[in-house]
Amino acid sequence: MTSVTTYDKDRELFARVGKDNKIEVFNSFNCKLLHTFVEIEESKNQIILLTFSTHDKSEKKEYYKNLVAVSNSGKIYMYDCIDFKKKGIFDTHSKNITAVVLGKRYLFTSSHGGKVSQWDIKTKHIIRSFESSEKSISSMGLNNRESQLAIANNDITFIDLSNFKESKKVSTGSNSIKQIQFTQDDKFLICNRYQPTIQIYNIEKLTANNTNTTEPTFTLNATSPTKSISIFTHEIKRASKTVTQYLISSLLQNSQINIWAYYQDDQYNTDAETPITEITNKSNQIISMNFHSASELILAFFEKEKYQFERVKFFDKKSFIKSITVENPIEFDKTTTINNKKQKTSETISIQGNAAEMKQDKVNLPTIKKSTDSIASAGTIVDLIAQSLKSDNDNLLLSSIKVNFNVIQSTVKSLPSPYAYSLLSKLLKYLATDNSKSLIVLPWINCIIKDHSSYLLSVPNLSKKLSVLNTIIQDKFELHNRLSKLVGKFELISSQTKGDKTESIDYEPSLVYDEASDNEQQDADGDMVEEDDEDDESDEFDGMEGADDEDDEEIDDDIADLMDDDDDL
Repeated sequence: MTSVTTYDKDRELFARVGKDNKIEVFNSFNCKLLHTFVEIEESKNQIILLTFSTHDKSEKKEYYKNLVAVSNSGKIYMYDCIDFKKKGIFDTHSKNITAVVLGKRYLFTSSHGGKVSQWDIKTKHIIRSFESSEKSISSMGLNNRESQLAIANNDITFIDLSNFKESKKVSTGSNSIKQIQFTQDDKFLICNRYQPTIQIYNIEKLTANNTNTTEPTFTLNATSPTKSISIFTHEIKRASKTVTQYLISSLLQNSQINIWAYYQDDQYNTDAETPITEITNKSNQIISMNFHSASELILAFFEKEKYQFERVKFFDKKSFIKSITVENPIEFDKTTTINNKKQKTSETISIQGNAAEMKQDKVNLPTIKKSTDSIASAGTIVDLIAQSLKSDNDNLLLSSIKVNFNVIQSTVKSLPSPYAYSLLSKLLKYLATDNSKSLIVLPWINCIIKDHSSYLLSVPNLSKKLSVLNTIIQDKFELHNRLSKLVGKFELISSQTKGDKTESIDYEPSLVYDEASDNEQQDADGDMVEEDDEDDESDEFDGMEGADDEDDEEIDDDIADLMDDDDDL
């Protein structure tokens, strides 16, 4: 069957065109349908292209979960897959759109005849158009920095977006190119053709105006012509050295899958052209595939008018699994079974680092299946949390989260969103059942909600699941207010009590005298002199008092004489 499907860059969402041009968006971790977009006016037309924006969760919300759908009527619809709203319509007036790529601010479309148009996302208007080739464009790619646009037909042309001039060119001959894709670090371009080979080009080594056939940097050999490719870039340790590894998977036309491991350092690319893992499917047709992590693939099957997903592990116990046969697709929340495993133990493919620590034999997380894209090396907090969640080991989880706030912040940022959501569910359980753990779990809950809010918004019935958190936080907030008031009252009473107390003061003598000292004798002599002075003053005052008495007697005699004179008269 012909199917139009796509994954977002974080591999969290899967979109496909269903019946009656309905665009269905799934959570790729638990196979749950999140939303369906329906355009009634397109019921008689056909959605021919579907793609997510080229940005991941490190970007702003307004960028990284946008989805565009191209109709053969010439209209392009853009949707927000976080709020699940339609953001606008681009009317291209062309029914021959062959490729589309969505960036931060611009949308690029191509049509038959080699015409490329640049659209402003906000205004939905064309900014510029240019003829890149006389031939129809089969694929376009935008690097992560949005500095280069790659355009492919029989050749590949690189457009410098700072001046919209051709900067590099790859001449590949007459074979038509089906798909091109940049690696996550923008160092290589992977080219998929309608043949059993995949070409890898080192972008730094390409030149402009190349008229001769450009030899690829490396060629991967598939067991059958390829339909689509997927790339996963990460770093591993090889002989105490950090090396960039590019995992490349290809869905073949015979519904089988090949996986290769290519290294930036050429010394590790011995026999890299041969697939390290081959996945075969006996009963059902694989519609699409994508990397779930450095050790697992997500496969999408279509059977009985229904999509089914399965996670297949291709890397286990520090080695790639050479051959895998998928018998029957199963429900996404059940344990994946892999039959006929044959491990390839060659030293050239045995790796260490992130991929070596992926151990997911039994994954039983609540609600979701988890991603391990950012799981760090052994011994880190991320590893301990991942292990405890997979084994449902509460003791290990509680011991691993007792860290300082800086470690909490860095750990939460490193956790894949599905792991963070599962950890949040665990922490809410602890918070609801044991208040003594609140000081431990609340900082984790705070950081998870801040750093993974976009993913949490995509979880069905999130408000109901977080209602317990809202109730607990509200109760604790009110209790904190009451306790704060009570503490204030106690402090007031304590301050008043301290103010009523009389402090006893011990007075110290100004001078301390030693017995039989010369100073003491001198002080005694001084005291005697002071006593003599006081006696003299007393005598003086005594004399003054005697004189006053004599004067009083004389006055009395004079008064008496006057009175006698009056009588004589």
